[in-house]
Amino acid sequence: MDRPVILVRDWKQTEAALLAARAAGTAPVLLTPEDAAAIYGAGYLGALQTRARQEFPDVDFTLIVDCGDTPGYALACLRTGVRKISMAKHNEKIADIARQMGAELVRRPS
Repeated sequence: MDRPVILVRDWKQTEAALLAARAAGTAPVLLTPEDAAAIYGAGYLGALQTRARQEFPDVDFTLIVDCGDTPGYALACLRTGVRKISMAKHNEKIADIARQMGAELVRRPS
C-alpha cells in the first residue's frame, strides 16, 4: 500500500490531513516544507507531532521534519522528540545520533 504524502505547515493542515486519513483508513506521511526547522522552529514542530499523536492515537502517521542543510536544527528537532528528520544532504553524524535517540534521518519524499 502506498502511503499518501501530505505537505503540512501548521496544526490546521495537520488536523485536516489526519481527519481525512482516519476517515479513509490510510496511514499518511506528513511532510513539512523544505527548511521547516529553520522557519518554524524545533519546539513548534515537536509540539505539532505531540499534539497529533495525542489527538489521533488511532491514525498510523509519520511526520517527517525537513531540517534543510543545518545539523543544529536537526539536533534540536531530535531533542524535542521528532522521530523522523530529513536533510538536504545525508549527514552520517546526524544519522548516527538519530539512531541512538530512537529516531531516523530519512530521505525527503519527492
